[in-house]
Amino acid sequence: MKPTILKTEAIVLRALDYGETSRIVTLYTAELGKLSVMAKGARSSKSRFGSTLDPLSHIQAIVYLKPSRELQSITEASHSQTFQTIREELGRIEIGLKVIELTNAVMHDSEQNREVFLLLVSVLTCLNHVDGRYRNLFPYYQLNLASAFGFAPVFDRNNVVDLADKGGTLDLETGKILSDAASSEVVRRASRSALRAFAIFARAPMAKVMQMSLRSETRQEVSILVGDYMKTHFGDVIPDRTSRVFAQLEVG
Repeated sequence: MKPTILKTEAIVLRALDYGETSRIVTLYTAELGKLSVMAKGARSSKSRFGSTLDPLSHIQAIVYLKPSRELQSITEASHSQTFQTIREELGRIEIGLKVIELTNAVMHDSEQNREVFLLLVSVLTCLNHVDGRYRNLFPYYQLNLASAFGFAPVFDRNNVVDLADKGGTLDLETGKILSDAASSEVVRRASRSALRAFAIFARAPMAKVMQMSLRSETRQEVSILVGDYMKTHFGDVIPDRTSRVFAQLEVG
């Protein structure tokens, strides 16, 4: 196949310095999914790329594709959105980095998934504009990403509504929520508030998710539930580097 030139919308997931002036950049593109590109001269003082290749950038990119080559070449890039608000607040930066870190870890190279791309853009756009409760976005993203892979929780709405005051259980393999069930390696006990929040994150539209207010203990509990659910279905590929880095910042 002959080399082609592709113009595509993309989110920058990762960027690594290469040589004296270049960068190797991982993009999640609308057209080809995850794609690694070489940006020659990107770190030069005269670079035409500017800040477009920084992680969390939403860009329009022109990529030179050569089918026989794993690392493609990016020749031009311009901002679609700058996500400036994300970059001005540490909490938003943390959520944004968790989102792109997870995307980079679970998505395979050169496999287009328009649903995931639109989910990624919508979550980062909301993170940039929403006034509060932006921490709701990460569990929402996690469970909707799982759904895009065919791992959507299969709980019954009535079971969630009828949860007793003592709470219930989440089956990590199916996502089923019940008032009572035998404990096992794939079942987690949780409070009623955490299980109901899990259900909302999994199925509710983003607008409703962003209206939900959670107490800190409930947020921590549901974060563990969602994390365990993701590890059950994706295994050891689920990353935790960003979480560890920000935990150290809080301690410091």
